[in-house]
Amino acid sequence: MIRDKNIAWERKRVFLPAFSMLGVLADAAQGAGAPVFGADLAATELVGLVMAAAGDEVYTMWPIPWDLDRDYPIRLRLWFSHGSTDTDDPDWLVSLKGIAKQAALTDAASTPDDAIAFAAKAVSATANSLEILDWEVTTSETWLTALDRALLIATECNGLGSAEITEILLYGLEIEYTVKATGDSNKREITTNAPVAS
Repeated sequence: MIRDKNIAWERKRVFLPAFSMLGVLADAAQGAGAPVFGADLAATELVGLVMAAAGDEVYTMWPIPWDLDRDYPIRLRLWFSHGSTDTDDPDWLVSLKGIAKQAALTDAASTPDDAIAFAAKAVSATANSLEILDWEVTTSETWLTALDRALLIATECNGLGSAEITEILLYGLEIEYTVKATGDSNKREITTNAPVAS
């Protein structure tokens, strides 16, 4: 008999659009620099946060999926566009903090459990190009506890890399995690109707 707990499980990806992040009020983010929303210069009608200065940031909270395997690290990457033909090289910083139910909410960037730096990387020389950063691996398997119910996330444009103030539009953050295998009961818990304990 095949036991599910012995099978290497798949990975899942979740995309958190900038427009739906919880640190956004009306048409601007509440983090440092208060970046505002702008339309893509290629007239694609896509909306992103204009990262107009080094240090501009946006915050959000991501409820931890119940099928996330906390023994394996979460991976992250950012999606944005760049509005000129210059090969600018912006760099980014994503701060993460686990939060338990009924614990006090805090600023993820001030006291992070993990701070993931995306090194400066030259963008395409194609104007209005879609840029997708390489995956960065967190150390979440070392600090995420069984009591944590969500991740507080701060995404910061750490440096524009010579880009002009209207050229970088942040579309969102992509998260990848390993799906947890079933326990010794060999039940396919991801397909049962029972609610997960909070």
